[in-house]
Amino acid sequence: MKLSELAERVGGRLEGDGGKVIRGVAPVETAGGDEVTFLANRKYERHVAQTSAGAVIVPEDYSGPQPPAGALIRCKDSYFAFREAMVAFHGFREHPFEGVDPRADIHPTASLAPGARVGAFVTVARGAKIGAGAVIYPGCYVGESVRMGDGCTLYPNVTLYDGTVLHDRVTIHAGTSIGHDGFGYATHAGADKVVRHEKIPQAGWVEIESDVEIGAGCAIDRATMGATVIGAGTKFSNLVAIGHGTRLGKHCLLVAQAGLAGSVVVEDYCVFAGQAGVVGHIRIGRGAKIAAQAGVTADVPAGQEMGGSPAIPLPEVRRSWMVATRLPQLRSAVKRLARQVQALKKRLGDSDADEPEDF
Repeated sequence: MKLSELAERVGGRLEGDGGKVIRGVAPVETAGGDEVTFLANRKYERHVAQTSAGAVIVPEDYSGPQPPAGALIRCKDSYFAFREAMVAFHGFREHPFEGVDPRADIHPTASLAPGARVGAFVTVARGAKIGAGAVIYPGCYVGESVRMGDGCTLYPNVTLYDGTVLHDRVTIHAGTSIGHDGFGYATHAGADKVVRHEKIPQAGWVEIESDVEIGAGCAIDRATMGATVIGAGTKFSNLVAIGHGTRLGKHCLLVAQAGLAGSVVVEDYCVFAGQAGVVGHIRIGRGAKIAAQAGVTADVPAGQEMGGSPAIPLPEVRRSWMVATRLPQLRSAVKRLARQVQALKKRLGDSDADEPEDF
């Protein structure tokens, strides 16, 4: 499309030749003259001066280096504008099959709404209800009494245990398990005096609200009683684990390998970076951000940024990290001061002037 058309499509203000033809989107380092790239993080401004891109999508107030041969498209939100350009040129993945594959095993009491697609070797169990336009890839298992809303997509080998509820437009990527038993055991010594971990029946379910996307290889436990809930618009990366009875609010983000134990309450718009972990039975306030590899062991106030293990407010963590990078120098300083103190004690005739301990 012409650059002027692209600028209008992404809601930007063009500075440059609107007649230039753009054929795709590419990274700033590799983009060619018929491609558009973007700048969302100011620390990468230096790349703009070197790019061969035909145009660069930049923030509205951008005043950094100019692209050698390209135009600028100034946007209020340059990252979202990049997203719009990606949609314009590449769209979304098209599903490679139509209808219901004859090799699928669909129980006579299950129901499929118009337009549902079911791939080979899918099992849809008794009483399951599949919404209009849903897509179920090969190898999936949809358990008894599962309810899937309209426009949901299950990629290969997803498992929905019995009673799972998906609202509309939920996307679940390959190998994820939803609604398996939570980690619930009562440790008890029986009549034979042998201590065992006795399983607690997991009688609840998982409910995933509309417009949620779950990455590959994730695991969401059913609740012991009631529901484990994933709020509308929340997005998971891969390998995220959610314990039984946890309730996530709306529009949260969970990066790969984050894990929340059972009965956690997470309010709206929270972010959990990679490998962040949260103990059970606490509350994470609205808009809180948990840094990578943080271990959260207590309630977090709304809007708080936390890091470290155990997690503390992020500014304190940064100060600790700065100190940690200078530990060898600090050790040397402490040893030097200790020797000076001992020497001073000896000069003063202090009988306690032993050699300083090694640090």
